[in-house]
Amino acid sequence: MTAIQGSSASTDVPLPADKLSPSLPLDVDQKPVVLVNCGSFNPPTIMHLRMFDVAAQVLRKAGHAVLGGYASPVNDAYHKPGLLPSQHRIAMCRLAAAESDLVMVDTWEAAQAQAQRSLIVLQHVQHAVQEHYDDISRSQQQMPTAGSTSQHPKKSASQQMSRQVTSVLVCGADVLESFVMPGVWVEEQVRQILNDHGVVCITR
Repeated sequence: MTAIQGSSASTDVPLPADKLSPSLPLDVDQKPVVLVNCGSFNPPTIMHLRMFDVAAQVLRKAGHAVLGGYASPVNDAYHKPGLLPSQHRIAMCRLAAAESDLVMVDTWEAAQAQAQRSLIVLQHVQHAVQEHYDDISRSQQQMPTAGSTSQHPKKSASQQMSRQVTSVLVCGADVLESFVMPGVWVEEQVRQILNDHGVVCITR
């Protein structure tokens, strides 16, 4: 399985990349995005997978290029009543996503020493995926052009390197409603999620 080395953190866990699009879109009007669903997944359900599919359809219709999607099971320190140990929830998520062409399981959040805010998870995924495509672009730039032994940067690769990947939060209506509940979210982090990442809310 292809994996991306994550950003520096207390516990570094490679991000799976086997279902990511092989390259960024060449169409500069298409904004590259990656979907992230942070939740307990206790257990994962068909609706969890359906949320990714619906979100991808909506974003593609809006002109975005959906590169892939990640389910991020919460850390055991989340202390939700009845929360199963993360290794079991991760195993169930991997089984649930096995037949999906879009969804992968990111274990970084669950592997940390403490619970992580959704904004931190979004930033982690965005950074790791961005590095993945930047590495691809750097490799392409080092490939010699046809009929020449010299190395020339490929224009398309250079253009792709400047393209910014955005991680988008996928959630249900209950999570969206909790944005305004006192003490649940950090207000400034909600602003950052909305302004820097975006949210796709799927109602049942």
